[in-house]
Amino acid sequence: MTEKKYSFEHNQSELQDAEALYSAQNSSLQLITHLLGGVNTLGVKVNNMLEFLQLTQIGLPINVLKHLQKHMKLTNRDMGKVLEISESTLQRRLKRGEKLDKRESEGTVQLAEVWAKGIEVFNDEDDFRDWLRMNNTALGNYKPIDLLHSPIGRQEIKNILTRIEWGLYS
Repeated sequence: MTEKKYSFEHNQSELQDAEALYSAQNSSLQLITHLLGGVNTLGVKVNNMLEFLQLTQIGLPINVLKHLQKHMKLTNRDMGKVLEISESTLQRRLKRGEKLDKRESEGTVQLAEVWAKGIEVFNDEDDFRDWLRMNNTALGNYKPIDLLHSPIGRQEIKNILTRIEWGLYS
């Protein structure tokens, strides 16, 4: 009988852990969606990251990038560098209201993921912006902002942010 009780308590604990994880993931998804302008800018309600994948396949509206850019406080030139789009191409697309291509759309969602993680860890966008501009030994003494142009760099930044979140030396 005690075995069943233990089993029930163990399963209850696992269920609570799963609920907490789902809640955190849902909170991150909501923050990412907000950073990209929400339903008004995206054109649809996004319920999970797989739906973002579908949206990137057809191309996100350019206004999504503009909305994220405002949060990041990057110039068109800097945003172009991060997404590897020339400033003139970015300006032209903004003027015409064109969609981002698949690669640019995926990069924009990845940037929003990094930004959301930074906000979650630092609890303040200005503090996160400052951190992005400081040399980081865990990143080979690069400034995190200098690695945002690469999917690998963005992933490494998220890894470091997770380590900071868990109190690990970074």
